[in-house]
Amino acid sequence: MSWIFGLNKGGPASAGDAAASGPGPGPGPPAVPPPPGAGGGGGDDRDRDRRKDKDKDKWSNFDPTGLERAAKAARELDSSRHAKDALDLSRLQEQSVHLEHQTRIKEYEAAVEQLRTDQIKLQGEEKRKTLTEETRQHQARAQYQDKLARQRYDDQLRQQQLLNEENLRKQEESVHKQESMRRATIEH
Repeated sequence: MSWIFGLNKGGPASAGDAAASGPGPGPGPPAVPPPPGAGGGGGDDRDRDRRKDKDKDKWSNFDPTGLERAAKAARELDSSRHAKDALDLSRLQEQSVHLEHQTRIKEYEAAVEQLRTDQIKLQGEEKRKTLTEETRQHQARAQYQDKLARQRYDDQLRQQQLLNEENLRKQEESVHKQESMRRATIEH
């Protein structure tokens, strides 16, 4: 089994032989080399013992049965006469999954583009409505100002007419006074 990890250079046959011998005395997990700089340069023995205990604890809970089953399945697949067909089928399945992903990506891109188009269309519609409303308000303002100007002009005309009538009345009164004064002076 260790040949998968490249630890035992003997190949799968020697790993199978080791697995066939059963659990018992035999080669255990390989020893982990000490970290660099921790060589025999007078280091602390307690630290080294703790590291060894830690390494043993790490490998003591390891269950190799899953890896052994995978290695067995790989050997059976290699020796099977349908291995090429299985590999082709696996490739076809992966290609179909890839095509499905590409199709989904294209669908998402199309949906995003549609959203952008809809957003631009909506912005254009809002801008058109805004311009229409501004135009309507401008026309209403212009009509109101025109109405006010006409009213002012009518008021000015009325006031001018009233002034003219007042001046005409005063002139008539003045003419009547002069007439009456002339009569009075003629009579005297």
